[in-house]
Amino acid sequence: MSTSPTAILRLLVAALLAISAGTVHAQRDKEQATGAIDAATFERLMKAQELTEAGRHDQALAELDQLKGRKLNDYAQAQMWNFYAFIYANQERYRQSIDAYQKVVAQPGAPEGLKLQAKYTIAQLYFQLEDYQACIRFMNEWLKEVEKPTPTAHIMLAQAYYQAEQYDPALRNVEAAIKLENEAGKPLQESWLRLLAALYYAKSDYARTAQVYEKLIQLYPKTSYLKQLAGMYSELGREMKRLAVYDAVYEHGALGQESEVLNLAYMFLGQGLPYKAGKIIEAGMTQGTIDKSAKNIETLANAWAAASEHKKAIPALTQAAQQSDKGLLYARLAGVYFDAGNYAEAAEAANKADQKGGLKDVGGNLILMGMAYFNQKQYEDALQAFRRAKQHKRNFADAAKWEEYTAAELQRIRALEKARFELQKRTEQTLEDEQNREGAIRMREQ
Repeated sequence: MSTSPTAILRLLVAALLAISAGTVHAQRDKEQATGAIDAATFERLMKAQELTEAGRHDQALAELDQLKGRKLNDYAQAQMWNFYAFIYANQERYRQSIDAYQKVVAQPGAPEGLKLQAKYTIAQLYFQLEDYQACIRFMNEWLKEVEKPTPTAHIMLAQAYYQAEQYDPALRNVEAAIKLENEAGKPLQESWLRLLAALYYAKSDYARTAQVYEKLIQLYPKTSYLKQLAGMYSELGREMKRLAVYDAVYEHGALGQESEVLNLAYMFLGQGLPYKAGKIIEAGMTQGTIDKSAKNIETLANAWAAASEHKKAIPALTQAAQQSDKGLLYARLAGVYFDAGNYAEAAEAANKADQKGGLKDVGGNLILMGMAYFNQKQYEDALQAFRRAKQHKRNFADAAKWEEYTAAELQRIRALEKARFELQKRTEQTLEDEQNREGAIRMREQ
């Protein structure tokens, strides 16, 4: 968290014009009456101010240089160096501006208000120069001397401590600024809350970081804060909350990158919500956000398969399997076909998986192939698959049971067929015997 050069310069210009012009104008009569500043000096200062406001800085410096050789009292010296400091700051000559402001502070007879403003601006300039320890020193001096510290001063000091990686004093100053702002009945500024979140995060206090982002979303709703909050929920292990926040970002159309959309889909898969994951990936592919790569198609197919959306899973898996040089996806396709009751297609896909190879569970694929054949009553093919599966140690027991069951079923069917055949033969023999008996009777009667 840091203040931009433009913002710093804007603050400096506003502050310095106020102290340079306001002090001279407001106290002109009093100062002339008391002899604190003579008329000629005053006129040169006013001329320098007019030139400065017109952007003619070199001419303004020339006017001030005319005063350098003169014997001036403390007050006049302080005003002169105050103008020098302002012009140098406007020219981004920050080191020279700091030197001039320090000369203001060094004048014993300079007004206390002018000295305080000089210290405050010195702190700002050191921050601009990224000399954070010097900024901290001058800002703390200013805070000790000023009657009513401003919330802005505490915030600048907090930023300096943050940049110096001194997080505890930084937090104290942010909290002080927030307290002052609350007492004044003003809404908290967005940048202050961002600084507070950054400090808690730097201290690995993810719970409080999340609380700050919740406040930011409430006051200044932005998708970037939703993403940050989702990250904090992840750190805290609140995966369902993280998913809910990320889904809200997605629904607002703020997940534009493929990795972000896929990450959301993986979150839904991880939480056992495959249908939602499938819908997200499918929509991403339709919109062109997600590439139709083999891996992404495989993820989509797995999501549909896990959601028992067989009609959607089958074409996706088929496409992914055709693009793969291994048989793994065909094995998964075989499983989807089998679950859908499409046993012929399951057996065909299992065969393709077996032929392509590269399977992690060869025996498991063979068992599924055998089961698909079994359900089609192709028992010989089933037995062959189960016997091959038995060659794999991890599948031996299951394959052996299926082999035994299939062999028994085949034996039972063969026995039934044999019984039917024998019954048919006996029936035919009986009919033949009956016909022969009837023929013999007719012959005797003749």
